[in-house]
Amino acid sequence: MLVICFSLIALLQACTSNGLRITYNSEPQGAMISIVDSILSLGRAPTVRYYPLSTLEQPDENGCVVIPGVMAKWDSGASATINRLRICDIARQTQRYIDLPRPRGYPGLDIDLEVASQRARELNREREFNRIGVVEPPRSNPTGNR
Repeated sequence: MLVICFSLIALLQACTSNGLRITYNSEPQGAMISIVDSILSLGRAPTVRYYPLSTLEQPDENGCVVIPGVMAKWDSGASATINRLRICDIARQTQRYIDLPRPRGYPGLDIDLEVASQRARELNREREFNRIGVVEPPRSNPTGNR
């Protein structure tokens, strides 16, 4: 059993070492993040995307890879785009963060701030739920004894 546990841990580490894990943040939070030139939505920021190295172009002579660009779109209609991203030092096992700031002066900031506030409450509820764990509902009495 112990060997199986260590094997699973090694397998998980191998899987995570063969790719890039990127967290996309928006400022304010809550923008919908999607891949540029695709209909693929990654979800509301902050959101995490894992890119297996096998699906990316081969690293260049400096050991850098290019990942697809992303677009952030806030509920007000404001948007920000980052085109193809060049990521270097891919052997480093750290979480990478990419921030997409909302354009200054675009109308509807109050809408986006309300969405950010709502998103923060949702994330806090998720963290609290994960910290406490799942509470099982009461079970019926299968024996019929009271």
